[in-house]
Amino acid sequence: MVVCTANICRSPVGEALLTDGLNGADITVTSAGTRAKVGHAPVPQALDFIESALGEHALREGVQLTKDTAEASDLILTMTEQQRMWVAQLAPRMVRRTYTMLEYSRLLDELDDRTTYASLSDLVRTTAPLRGRANAHGASNDIADPYGGTPEAYATSFDLITAASRKISARIIEHLAALPRPSNPPGLHPEM
Repeated sequence: MVVCTANICRSPVGEALLTDGLNGADITVTSAGTRAKVGHAPVPQALDFIESALGEHALREGVQLTKDTAEASDLILTMTEQQRMWVAQLAPRMVRRTYTMLEYSRLLDELDDRTTYASLSDLVRTTAPLRGRANAHGASNDIADPYGGTPEAYATSFDLITAASRKISARIIEHLAALPRPSNPPGLHPEM
């Protein structure tokens, strides 16, 4: 589950990129918002980015994150620390399975490359105690909301989401024992 505020900009981009990167991994990626614009299509900038990056259209609408949908997720990736705290208040059981996207992309570097896990849930359970090491460097965990901003703001936000999504997808596939090993790393098409 990828979470942002309105679920019409950052989280649809994260959802599309992770879905592409985890293609064939039997992992369903969804997205939702903390204050979703329910029923609204993603903003044109997000739609254009997804089409340019993946050659596909995002056929989805804004969805509100609920306690039930949060608790049904193995992993929740938010765009900001504030959203991570919001999820933890909504669904306290999820605190050890909720990270910012940037935080989780760094956290996966703390795992032994030779270790594999039977499921995404097992992988996430193992990464929870490593949160402190992933945050020890003092790097920002937030991907700023470009909504209503400049083209440069959208580009910066989507570039951060792209890098984190590529890394997370690749590392999840590396660590899940039951997944077939792709001959090429998953992620965006080479021309990106």
